[in-house]
Amino acid sequence: MAMAYFKRCENDEDYAKASLFLLKHRRDLHPAYTTMDTLSLLYAYLTEGQIIVGLDELHQVNSISGFYYGTPEQDFQNKEVVFVDMVIVEQKHRGTRLFAEGLNFLVHHVLESRPEVQELSLAALSENKRLCRMYAKFVQEKYKREGALGEETVFSGEIRKIGTMLRKTNPV
Repeated sequence: MAMAYFKRCENDEDYAKASLFLLKHRRDLHPAYTTMDTLSLLYAYLTEGQIIVGLDELHQVNSISGFYYGTPEQDFQNKEVVFVDMVIVEQKHRGTRLFAEGLNFLVHHVLESRPEVQELSLAALSENKRLCRMYAKFVQEKYKREGALGEETVFSGEIRKIGTMLRKTNPV
C-alpha cells in the first residue's frame, strides 16, 4: 500500500479537501444520504466536532473520520468520551491497514490533546455488517440507538487500552 498520513483539519484548505471528499463519498455512509444531509453533517463537525483526513503521498484525501468530545445523547457534556460517528475509507483502500492506522492516529491525537478522555465510542449503522465486524475487533458493542438513517450500534472501550493495542500493531 502507498504511504498514508493523517492530520486533523485545521484550516480552510483542510476543510475544503475534507468537504469535497465527503460530498463525493456521501453514499458510502448510506445510499439515501443527500447533499443537504452531508452539509448538515459537515456543519456539525465544524461547530461541535473535529475531522481527521487520511492523505496519500500526493496529498489527496483517501479517508475521513469525524468525531466529537462527548456524545449527542448527553448534549456533548460528557467530555471523557470521544465519539466517532463517521468514517469513510475509499473503496480501493478497504481491506488494507488504512482504517487501523487512522484509528491509531485518532486515538493518540485524542490522548495527547485531551488526556482526560477515558472512553472511545464508535457508531455504525447496524445494517452495515462489515463495519460492525470491523469495529468489534477494537471495541465491544455497548448499545443500540435510533439514528437519522436507522438503527445504529455503538461500540465502546477504554481508550488507553485501545491505544496500547494499536501501538503494538501500528507504531506511531
